[in-house]
Amino acid sequence: MPTASAIAPHRRPLLPSFTSRARRVARGRVRGAGPSCYGQPGNDPGKKRPSIQSMGSADRLEVMRAKPLFTIGLFADAQYADKDDHERPSEPGRVKRFRASADRLAAALADFRSKSESMACVVNLGDLIDGYNDDDVAALVPTRTGPVPAHLAEKSRADLRVMRSVIRRGVGAATPVYHCVGNHDCNLPREEVCEFLGNPRSAAYFGVKLPRGWRLLVLDTTEVNPRYETPGSEAQALGEAYVKSAKSEPGGSERVKPWGGGLGPTQTRWLENELELATERNEKVIVASHCALSRTAARPGMSAWDADAISALLEARECVKVCVAGHDHPGGYGRTLVPDREGTHRTFGRVHYVTLEAMLEAPEGGTSYAVMEVFDHEVVVKGVGACTSRRLRTSKRGVFTGVASFGERMGDVVDEINSNNAGGPAGGDDSPGGSTGGDGELIAWINRNRGKMGPDVEIV
Repeated sequence: MPTASAIAPHRRPLLPSFTSRARRVARGRVRGAGPSCYGQPGNDPGKKRPSIQSMGSADRLEVMRAKPLFTIGLFADAQYADKDDHERPSEPGRVKRFRASADRLAAALADFRSKSESMACVVNLGDLIDGYNDDDVAALVPTRTGPVPAHLAEKSRADLRVMRSVIRRGVGAATPVYHCVGNHDCNLPREEVCEFLGNPRSAAYFGVKLPRGWRLLVLDTTEVNPRYETPGSEAQALGEAYVKSAKSEPGGSERVKPWGGGLGPTQTRWLENELELATERNEKVIVASHCALSRTAARPGMSAWDADAISALLEARECVKVCVAGHDHPGGYGRTLVPDREGTHRTFGRVHYVTLEAMLEAPEGGTSYAVMEVFDHEVVVKGVGACTSRRLRTSKRGVFTGVASFGERMGDVVDEINSNNAGGPAGGDDSPGGSTGGDGELIAWINRNRGKMGPDVEIV
């Protein structure tokens, strides 16, 4: 009797399939049985898209989308007060919505809590309250000769209690909240504010270890300003001398505003030591402060008074990757100009300086906060509401492999393929660059993007 292989192919008998009907139904191979092969109920082609089980589905690439090492919740300038809304006379449209800040912060914290599995901490970038004072900011050297009057200080404390209650209700016990001291917070003594809010060791500046070899340094940019130092103290005298000297220099009055400040000598030495230790430990550093640490990240007069010296210090240490701040309510971004390798020209430095838009001035019914996603080679700031989203590379191009770069782009691949599929079912778009359906989707994307992924990647 001839074997099966000896029988002519067109005469071979049909052998029974050993694949069960249930399995074929699950794979979408039985017409009219089980779920739609596109993974969507109904027969409307306009609503169909490939399921994750479909060969070549863009959803299969979701598993390749990079996941953050950890996340950080960020918000700035909530500036709560039991006051009516106020529109700036000189800037129509910029409205301070004081009372709305408590609800806005509660909603932001609820969002952070929903992401608590990956969230390492929440950082308040300063000015949690608006506060009350009787300062004369028009003086040549604004300062204080005594404490804030008791009735004004008590109003500030009442507002601070409201916001502390919002924070305690809003975050889980496992998620720490760290606070930068802002100029409005200093309507109360900074030591009182830090202790009341629960900063580590009740400190205004400190460092904490983050997951996966990262570190957070929280700085206090309200130092040096004599308005915020203890009346009659040595620190206040040094601050008054600093302001007087700075205002005697060209452009000094524009740089040294009465609502600013900087780092005192003790804090500067501490920062230098922390950066040296981080370098020895091979850590990557995120720096948080109220005032921007580079003049490029804020409007004139809104960065730290000694921003040039601070940014030079940060740029000199490879461990520093990103600095985040508040204070300048419209927000901003910049990189400091530094000498190039030859020292003949100036180029953009490595460190990213991000200023978050103020929660206080978000449009009516809106908000402003962000989730910072930290990856091996980049940091993504995902803004919510009025807050701007940013994607910040933290590694030099070309220092890691093409495979790593390709993996970094998987999120872009998924977004682009899904965008092309949005107009109809897979395989229904014949326009140039559109989805080809099946395995062709990824192949078409590679062909369209060959040579566009930087010098360290070549798709062949």
